[in-house]
Amino acid sequence: MKKTNIIFLFAVLFMAAQNLRAAPSFSGEIGGSVGLKANFPLSGSSPDYDIPLAGFAAVQANLTNWCVARGEIAVDAANFNFDDIFASATADIRLNELSVVMIRRAVTTSSFFSAFLGTYEPLGSDSFLMRQFGIDPISSQFSKSAKSLTGVSLLPTKGAGLSYIVNFDKAPVATGGYIYFGKNRANDWTINIDTRFAYVSNILTLDFMAGIGSPLQDTYNNQDVVLLIDTITMKGGINLLLGSKFTHALLLQAGINDVVVKGKSSGTFVGDELRFLVEPRLNFRKFRLHFTLFTFDTETTAELIYLPDEIGAAVTLFKDDIETKNGPLTAGIHLIGGIGGVLPLKFFDGSRTSEAIYNAYITPYVQIPVTPTASAEAMAQIGVKDLAGSQSIDFKLIVSARKKF
Repeated sequence: MKKTNIIFLFAVLFMAAQNLRAAPSFSGEIGGSVGLKANFPLSGSSPDYDIPLAGFAAVQANLTNWCVARGEIAVDAANFNFDDIFASATADIRLNELSVVMIRRAVTTSSFFSAFLGTYEPLGSDSFLMRQFGIDPISSQFSKSAKSLTGVSLLPTKGAGLSYIVNFDKAPVATGGYIYFGKNRANDWTINIDTRFAYVSNILTLDFMAGIGSPLQDTYNNQDVVLLIDTITMKGGINLLLGSKFTHALLLQAGINDVVVKGKSSGTFVGDELRFLVEPRLNFRKFRLHFTLFTFDTETTAELIYLPDEIGAAVTLFKDDIETKNGPLTAGIHLIGGIGGVLPLKFFDGSRTSEAIYNAYITPYVQIPVTPTASAEAMAQIGVKDLAGSQSIDFKLIVSARKKF
């Protein structure tokens, strides 16, 4: 299946290359982070240390005025050896996105036909809204990741497939659909069909997505068959901002994935696929104040810079208009209360509440424009882990940078 996906995408790339009429132009962005993590048990046990390293590289090639190719990879070396920094360490390399987009412009619409491999314009990452409408990101600061260009997703569109999107030039609306093959949390190959609708105005930004999927099986009652589809799963999500970055606003992001609606286990989940974030944003003349409630699955939490737990709440006080030579500097502080050690759905249904670990963190941070095309960010996080049990002091220092070209 993987070989077929790669052959399919490279065939599209080859056909696009045959139609070049002008020299292509390139743009992109690279970023990375390095840090220090330490945990000091109050019981007197030996502390644990870690040096997390992560990064990404993204490129866009405008092959013609109607054909765009994009690629993005991520690198993660979270297991870097603190005891011997000169020792070799393994790193995970991941393909975030490889895509080709054919663009057709008419009098009142623009159509985008895409072939993709990887995670393509997932809901909640802002990539779809930024590409279709050219807006600034609307996601929470807590969605940031050092392993991707636009942050983590609420509803992944992950696999190999095709999409068709229509953008209406005289109305801020884009709509379309996706069909793709991927794998679910049970590691089964699935076929997925999704639909999408987005709308942007001065006081409302909406990105909605829903779809169905089905695991593909080749056995029935221990007998080989050509193809068997006996389970249907559903997913859906919304990315909604009421207001704007210049006013008081409310951000609502929610995504739920792999709900079995037809099959032997109807009403259950293939995996722990609940993601939710609500964030009232208060915009005062001299500072900004955000209140955040969140739940993420374990895999998504591992991608985040600021949030170490799957469930929690946070208060953020910051100022983002401190003028410097290269642009506005942002400085602020996060106060975070988190619940870890248990998957969100298991916590909320009460089946694993006793396994929950309650934590608290304070996180000052600063974002610095280094040049007009480069920025740096530094954060220091001090927390108390397992407040109701064997307490320990948690410390994390992360420095990251990004550069556009």
